[in-house]
Amino acid sequence: MDMREHLQEVADFNGPVTSAEDTEMIAAQRRRAVRAVASAADNAEDCALLLDALGLKPAEGLAPVPAQRLG
Repeated sequence: MDMREHLQEVADFNGPVTSAEDTEMIAAQRRRAVRAVASAADNAEDCALLLDALGLKPAEGLAPVPAQRLG
């Protein structure tokens, strides 16, 4: 299986979401897919075309900012 097929599988994952944990798991998979596309793309245009073909948005590749630690 090549990179594009693997990324398409990740993008096509549309199982039923049953909890917040499932939602975060899906977001994490999509985040990894966006980053994998970006690392494998030849240039910015190639990256944009691949993300669009997979139904992903560049912003999905951003990691969430951790909460501020108090104390």
